[in-house]
Amino acid sequence: MIKKLADNIAYYISKELGYNDEKSEILSYGLEIFLGTTIKLLSISVFAYFLNTFETTMIVLISFIIFRRIIGGTHCNTYNKCYFLSIFLILMLGILGNIIKLSQESNYIAILSVYIFAVVSSVLWVPAGTEKKMIRNKNLRKKIKVKTILLLSIWLGVVFYLSKNSLYYSYIFSSLLGVVSAFLFTTPLGYRLINFKQLKMNLKQGGE
Repeated sequence: MIKKLADNIAYYISKELGYNDEKSEILSYGLEIFLGTTIKLLSISVFAYFLNTFETTMIVLISFIIFRRIIGGTHCNTYNKCYFLSIFLILMLGILGNIIKLSQESNYIAILSVYIFAVVSSVLWVPAGTEKKMIRNKNLRKKIKVKTILLLSIWLGVVFYLSKNSLYYSYIFSSLLGVVSAFLFTTPLGYRLINFKQLKMNLKQGGE
């Protein structure tokens, strides 16, 4: 449905602007991604609002997206699978972030554990790709690893600072869940869960 809508919009725009078939195809692909992402974000926002977990769900989502855009990871092979898995995962994590209350000590342990897991994942598997998008250049891969670890270190500083106030604990835990889920999808386990076919390609690239 999304692809058909994107194709129709792209056809109309291409006709008006005089685009050739190649430009029309590129436009359609971009519109498909935009429309699909917009629908997912709106769906998550609406469901989270009615579940009364809007704030924690948004923090999970933002934390997930910030790292996901850089580190890559496995993807579902169809939009419908991606749509339902994304909504289910983010909403469930938002609910967990809302109901689980950690002590200050447990909070610090959780933060450090997530940071270590994410750094190890960055060294071993980031950037993680798919058949359509695989980064093979060694220098570029190293730059992305360094960028990811720097961003993780900034994130670590922010959440540690916020940990001084117990009012932020649910938000911090929600952010931890978002970060863990983003990096999980770069690991062999994440690929087995979502798309086993992509696993071998990333194992070849991960250690470079």
